[in-house]
Amino acid sequence: MDEFDLWNERKKQIDGRIPAANFHFQEREVWWCSIGKNIGSEQNGKNEGFERPVIIFRIFSKETMWVIPLTSRAQIIESRKELRVEINKTFQTADISQMRLISSRRLSRYIDIVSYGDFQKIRKCLSELV
Repeated sequence: MDEFDLWNERKKQIDGRIPAANFHFQEREVWWCSIGKNIGSEQNGKNEGFERPVIIFRIFSKETMWVIPLTSRAQIIESRKELRVEINKTFQTADISQMRLISSRRLSRYIDIVSYGDFQKIRKCLSELV
């Protein structure tokens, strides 16, 4: 079975999740998120859950939000909008060009919260992008 088939099976499981009543999340938080197996240069998830850490950028409802994927890649690619942020005392790269709308069902585990200063840098970078 190729990765797309595995991702489709995982996506069916995620779609069947019913978020718990006490499942809360806030902007600036970093969570593991099943972002999937994607196409071309879209950022993929890793491991069997197709997960990647993401920063919750904007919450629209209990079910939808904009997230920004993170990567541990040290080298920032100049052609994309990326910023270094500190998560759990290590530096990660926030790939703003890969921001996407997701369902809260894709979130799996809380990791940390981004500092107010780093979050403001992300907001500024995003406003310059659009």
